[in-house]
Amino acid sequence: MSYAVDDFLTLRMVAVAGSTVMLFFTYWHPHGRVLWLPLKWNVLFIAINSYRISKIYLDRYRAEQLSPELMELRQKHVFLMDPVDFLHLVRVGNIVDYNKGDVVLSQGERNPHVFLVLRGTLKVSRDKKLTYLMNEGNFISESGLHVGLLLHGSVESCCSVEADSNARVLCWDRNKLVDLMEHDPSLRRSLKAVLSLDLIDKLKMQRSLLSMGLIDDPEEWTKRRTEQTQHRYAAILRNLLSHPGDLVQRRRELNKYRKIHHINEDFHNEVLLMAGWTPEEFAAGHKDGEHHWSKDDDAFKRDWKWYAKDVYFHIFG
Repeated sequence: MSYAVDDFLTLRMVAVAGSTVMLFFTYWHPHGRVLWLPLKWNVLFIAINSYRISKIYLDRYRAEQLSPELMELRQKHVFLMDPVDFLHLVRVGNIVDYNKGDVVLSQGERNPHVFLVLRGTLKVSRDKKLTYLMNEGNFISESGLHVGLLLHGSVESCCSVEADSNARVLCWDRNKLVDLMEHDPSLRRSLKAVLSLDLIDKLKMQRSLLSMGLIDDPEEWTKRRTEQTQHRYAAILRNLLSHPGDLVQRRRELNKYRKIHHINEDFHNEVLLMAGWTPEEFAAGHKDGEHHWSKDDDAFKRDWKWYAKDVYFHIFG
């Protein structure tokens, strides 16, 4: 019966009921003696499933106890994400306040964080000229997460971000966020969907600047937007080149990113050459004379701590 249901919670409840029935059967066995081995195994199954059931209800309760500010944000901007997934996402971040005029990011600096605007307006500029505005619900420095590019470390900022009013943001360490997404496929899928909507919202905002008359020179503005897109891709590619294992693993996502953002082969090869790589080395996934990374390589595989954490997450959540 548990295998016949679709719902994760119902499956565990039926499994607990089935294991409980087996306890009675193994204790009062028709042969007249207790079958201790299967009885102990069923006690273990009941304990694990009961823990997961309790944790589901506890997480749902905690998700309902988030601050009104975070609850409103989820309902208005992150509604595609399950409340429990949103809880897990919030718990690995922290809230940071900025006053009007504070600089959140500077163009060209390496940034190890990802941000989500909770309140206020922020100006995004390139070469000290306005590109677009970001409001509540917009992500900052998400750099390819919408296509599954789980970049570790820091990524060079392609623009400057300044608080145009008193603002509050939810801040994540990129490594912690990527680690959470790698261990939780459900959260990764829902967050990618949210990021895709955010990308569309930013494109609408950029177009609305023209209609509001905030752009003096549309041609120059379009050129800056193109340069910003290219700078962002160069930063992503340099990050991957500094992590050869990620380069091998994320090649498909990188190609998807290039198609979405219209990055041509000439610019791609130009960035490679500036980073000291040739197109042939990039295609091979390693520099000449250095170790050849592949998914079957022992050096490429995750260490035992990563797998232990993954097993723990899937059993205990």
